Amino acid sequence: MLIVERLIAAVAIVAAAHFSMGFINSSAGGSGGALLFPFPTNSASQWVFGSLDRGMLGLLIPVMIGLAGIAVLGFILAFLATFGLWVPADLWRPLVLVAATCSAILLVLHPSVWVVIPLTLDAALLWVAWTSAWTPAVAA
Repeated sequence: MLIVERLIAAVAIVAAAHFSMGFINSSAGGSGGALLFPFPTNSASQWVFGSLDRGMLGLLIPVMIGLAGIAVLGFILAFLATFGLWVPADLWRPLVLVAATCSAILLVLHPSVWVVIPLTLDAALLWVAWTSAWTPAVAA
């Protein structure tokens, strides 16, 4: 049973990393996004407050790419911590909290009709990590 819990956590973390990585390379999402790629191709110039002008575009894009990068890196490290590979299992909880928070902020700032599944996944990961409902240290 313990290996099944680790596999479920690993699959959820890989899926969350995939959704966050979709912002960095949004070309697969097409003009309106898609189920597996929630960010549309113009996600760098569109966000929740409308279209970005050139002045804000220069500042906001690095911030959004940074959020996506932190989320992806955090999810990758959390995946490794899930199995105790190179990253201590005790770091799983803070890694998931930081990565899922960055991912959720990114998804909220760049909404599309396809963000429901990634936001639900982020919320579930945040709940599991926040409440310590499951951690790799407990499953050991």
